[in-house]
Amino acid sequence: MLLAQISDTHFRSHNQKLYGFIDVNAGNADVVAQLNALREAPDAVIVSGDIVNCGRPEEYQVARQVLGALRYPLLVIPGNHDDKAHFLEFLRPLCPQLGNDPDNIRYAVDHFATRLLFIDTSRTGTSSGWLTAETLAWLDKQLGDNPDKPAAVFMHHPPLPLGNAQMDPIACENGHLLLELIARHPNLVRVFCGHNHNLCMTQYRQAIIATVPGTVHQVPYHHEDNRPYYDMSPAACTMHRQVGEQWVSYQHSLAHFAGPWLYDPQASCPTEEPSSPC
Repeated sequence: MLLAQISDTHFRSHNQKLYGFIDVNAGNADVVAQLNALREAPDAVIVSGDIVNCGRPEEYQVARQVLGALRYPLLVIPGNHDDKAHFLEFLRPLCPQLGNDPDNIRYAVDHFATRLLFIDTSRTGTSSGWLTAETLAWLDKQLGDNPDKPAAVFMHHPPLPLGNAQMDPIACENGHLLLELIARHPNLVRVFCGHNHNLCMTQYRQAIIATVPGTVHQVPYHHEDNRPYYDMSPAACTMHRQVGEQWVSYQHSLAHFAGPWLYDPQASCPTEEPSSPC
């Protein structure tokens, strides 16, 4: 299994830019082109919420056009910037697992060595997240019915504070209830989120919990300064690979850079150094 997780694409309407100057549509099209050119093809691409910025149909039209160019299966969940009805209308053709109920978006992918459980933590009208009683009951059953198979949850909002002064106040408000499921189900070993626009990892009992970078713009991590910063530091996606019984995650840069080159020990430490002309 190899998965590529991207997040927080924040598509805008055609010819519109984020904050008036960030061309997220072009940036996301470049991300799709880079993913399509990967030497090792992923089994699926995951987008963990905030597909668009303002929840407008015109933004979803752009998102569907750009994400529809991916050569791999697409697995998506909404975030707090998404309108759930428009999200389903435009993205269900790309991800049929979403179903047709905007108030109950959750699904499982069972054909890998690790089960993938996708849940919706967005709540209309607020930036913070919330786990409904129905979602928690579904997760509890999914984990309890398959106790011998490891599981990874994908959700938009992180379920606990990460020491991020700007983003912690708009994390998942009742995420402690997910932590209770982690404590009750030892097979829940990973929780991957978007929302924070940066790579940040922690652990709760047996579960690694992480947020992943945005595709275009990032939110710098500050522990004390809670002012709403964003920047254009290099974007990245997070790759998840099953290696035997181990789940290995690593960052794949989405910046444009020179290389790669094959390592040559002779070039690294030549037996004879060229003499200096001086």
